[in-house]
Amino acid sequence: MVIEWLKFQVPPEKWEAFIQRDEEVWTAGLQEFPGFLGKEIWVNAEQQEIVLVIRWESQTQWDAVPESKIQQLDEAMGELQMPIVESRAYQMSKLIP
Repeated sequence: MVIEWLKFQVPPEKWEAFIQRDEEVWTAGLQEFPGFLGKEIWVNAEQQEIVLVIRWESQTQWDAVPESKIQQLDEAMGELQMPIVESRAYQMSKLIP
């Protein structure tokens, strides 16, 4: 499994609208692709941050999402499109017994 970790700076008055639109646009859009396993949304009130934790079955399946689809989904966020402040990727490690 691979984790896509995205942090956004979002003013508190836009949290609800941002989360709702993200669910309607990004979550629905990514569900069309094989390998998308789900997503969690975390809010840090002190820092006014929203972190999205997106789970993919494999890096190959994540990489298969076309750039044109990413741009389409970004545009569909409209006025709630926020710049990514930080992004990370994590791969699940197989523990050695």
